[in-house]
Amino acid sequence: MAVGSLLFLAVLAIVHHPLMVSDKQDPATVQRVQEQEQRLALEMTRLQLEFEQRNREERPGPRRSLEPNQSQGEEEATALRVAAEQGPDDVAWDGWHYGVLVIILLVELCRPSMEPESSYDSSSEDVSCEEEEDDAEAAPRRSCTQHPDFPDRAALEHFYDQHLQGVSEDLASTCEFVAGLVNTLLEACRVLTYQTFLPELENCIGVASTFEGWCPHRDPKAYRVLVPLLAPQGHSFRLEMENAEGAQEKHGRVVVELECVCKRERLLGDVLCFLHHAEEDLSDDEQGPFRVHILCSSSHLDVGKTMLWFHSLVGQAWALMAHNYSFQLAAQPSASSCKLRLAYESGRALCIEIILGVQQGDSLVFLASHGAETGHPSSTVWVETFAVQEMLFFQLVSRYAPQDSCHLKCLQILIHLKECRLPTLENRVLTTYHFKTALMHLLLLLPLSEWRPEQLAQRLRDTLSYLHRGLEEKCLYHFLIGNSALPNQIPVPKACRNAEPLNLFQDLALKPAAHTQALSEFLEIMQQVRALLPQRSK
Repeated sequence: MAVGSLLFLAVLAIVHHPLMVSDKQDPATVQRVQEQEQRLALEMTRLQLEFEQRNREERPGPRRSLEPNQSQGEEEATALRVAAEQGPDDVAWDGWHYGVLVIILLVELCRPSMEPESSYDSSSEDVSCEEEEDDAEAAPRRSCTQHPDFPDRAALEHFYDQHLQGVSEDLASTCEFVAGLVNTLLEACRVLTYQTFLPELENCIGVASTFEGWCPHRDPKAYRVLVPLLAPQGHSFRLEMENAEGAQEKHGRVVVELECVCKRERLLGDVLCFLHHAEEDLSDDEQGPFRVHILCSSSHLDVGKTMLWFHSLVGQAWALMAHNYSFQLAAQPSASSCKLRLAYESGRALCIEIILGVQQGDSLVFLASHGAETGHPSSTVWVETFAVQEMLFFQLVSRYAPQDSCHLKCLQILIHLKECRLPTLENRVLTTYHFKTALMHLLLLLPLSEWRPEQLAQRLRDTLSYLHRGLEEKCLYHFLIGNSALPNQIPVPKACRNAEPLNLFQDLALKPAAHTQALSEFLEIMQQVRALLPQRSK
């Protein structure tokens, strides 16, 4: 019925509206159009009168009486005469009423399809856990959080308050202090290496868990910073990347090459072009710039030699500025990093780990002296790291997530259970990076609005389900390599975005024993999570 009325009114509105014709039409055409409009107006008025008469006859109660000297037929004739006397403008104006009615009816009929679908409530209790695991590729938006073997939010919050409360609040201020102190040290290092033609040191970049905001310890083991290295004047760094089959991380070598600066030598005279001056032709004083090669093995920058040089340089820089601080600083050399220990008079200690890196082009991808998880037997091999992008991703999430979002708590609880509650094993298969990767994928798959504080239990269970599914399928993709869904704010090179996804669990598919051990380690984590359940009284 509604559709029929709609079509009837639509036809009336179309034919009743004045035609959009050019003013150059001949008078005969205009006359025919006006006569047609008048005929249609008379017909429409007659239909209206019949419709009103039928309504009066069907409506109960007193009816409106006609005047004594006017019959019903006379009323209709009068109305028709009045309609016939209307001009085209009046008819066109009346047509707008029907146009409005048509629009109203269209809106009412289309309203169900125009309303957006309501978002799914992941805390719904009538959805079973089996439904969550139907689609391995989809985000686990249905979460069986009321499972009797999984702690609720109250139990998780109680554990967090006991072991991790206050960590996040202290991290921000301490990270700011660490970055400022390291940059002050680097400024002193730059003074010491001025005009020595040794690698140049840029300001540090905070990376890893502390600068990402989720450190799983009240007292962090170390605050890690990355210091970019630049080639000295007259030299350049060229990266040779290696794609080892089956490797979870890319490696590369840094080739130190001489550059021609003859033009600057002729114009300014402040440098020598070592590419066109043989070393034996230079005096002892002029041979100093070649000292960059003491950091190399053959023509490749050596990780061990570079770290020893940097460790010595930091010691000299601290001697120049130690009087400005009230703590003691001791540098501990390492094959892949420089570890600083700050000891305060109160007995508190603070550890800083400095790693060196060479930037790949104009991206923020580095070849670093220290790998995320594993080392390498060759001292000329540097490990590719996306630590800067991961830090920027966590900062981006914290900026747009709900206040007191639970995503950092999820990771803190899991890593704390993994590192502090389980016995230490030398060769664990599941690493912190695997848990972190699972969480980062979920942060993209689920809307940030579903990480509210009250959803802590749901999201923790989702993270474990995502990792468990990856273990069963022996597939956990790297978060940054081959992930086309990354936000544009994360500066990842186009080649990395378009690359084939890197499977972090590839070794599990090749080594059944490693897969079995990984599943066993996951079960240990699940037992630790279930142990957080409050003890029920018998």
